[in-house]
Amino acid sequence: MTGPAPVRRAYAAPLRAVDRTEVLSEGPSGTRFVLYKTVDPEDPYMEGHFPGLTLLPAVFVLEALRQAVTGLVGADEPLNLLEVRSGRWLAPMQGGDEIRLDVTMTPDGPGRLRVTADGVRQDGTPVAAVKATLGDRAAVLAGRPPEDPPPAPDDGPPGPDYTGILGLLPVRHPMLMVDRVESLDPGRRITVAKAVSGSEPCYRRMADGLPLSRYMYPRSLMLESFGQASVLLWLSTGTAQGVPVAAAFRDCRFFGEVRPGAVLRHVSRIDRLMENNVFVSGQTWDGDRCVMTVGALVGSSRPRERVDRAMTAAP
Repeated sequence: MTGPAPVRRAYAAPLRAVDRTEVLSEGPSGTRFVLYKTVDPEDPYMEGHFPGLTLLPAVFVLEALRQAVTGLVGADEPLNLLEVRSGRWLAPMQGGDEIRLDVTMTPDGPGRLRVTADGVRQDGTPVAAVKATLGDRAAVLAGRPPEDPPPAPDDGPPGPDYTGILGLLPVRHPMLMVDRVESLDPGRRITVAKAVSGSEPCYRRMADGLPLSRYMYPRSLMLESFGQASVLLWLSTGTAQGVPVAAAFRDCRFFGEVRPGAVLRHVSRIDRLMENNVFVSGQTWDGDRCVMTVGALVGSSRPRERVDRAMTAAP
């Protein structure tokens, strides 16, 4: 006896980031709703994110907003992130936690929606606060990237090889999203390559016959990949102790479409270094196209017992 056939996806996504939504109010000025997601260690990508310590990646909160809003507006094409104006991650979201996001969605011009969201765990602990802009495909294609030319190849020494990357980052396949360190100026700047493959889990179980636009690489994963490149740069300073996690994003903007076959090139720079915290900025390129700018990413290094509640609960 066989079970039900697996549901085929209509667009690329790293996981089902929303379990259910409840609309609280609707009107011409906006919509208020709540979405729920239980952190499931069996979800795609989760096994490789901090092995032995299941944590929901911060960027999957952004993915949850994208999926929930796409479903609510009934768009023919999935909506995508245009901008993350600000995002703060306030507490860990571990396996088994149910996350509730209270969301307000308001129009922001043709094909654009502004969303603000505040997230809490089931115990009432605040976990996230996000302000972002989502848009339809026309809004995605209308985005104009900076006119700066792509960065010239660095002459500096290369960084760690692939096995060295594995020894530094607390992620594994399929959550490991950096392939090669092209250059590393310790404590200052790093250039990292990430190849986008059509065999990645975000393309799993895609329905046949979909248009090419549905294979757009999720921008949440692009931001995660940039974050991992930035962690490698931070680790080169020798100041990161404990578990490195994303604490905040600001002024992140996305341009154009990235599809399988692209090779992303992240350029990350340290703007400020403090005890247990780092502030970085940078850009991501697909060939000579700038596809993402990051105004600020704040990384925080926390003792494992502050991240893993099972340790503090142990007798």
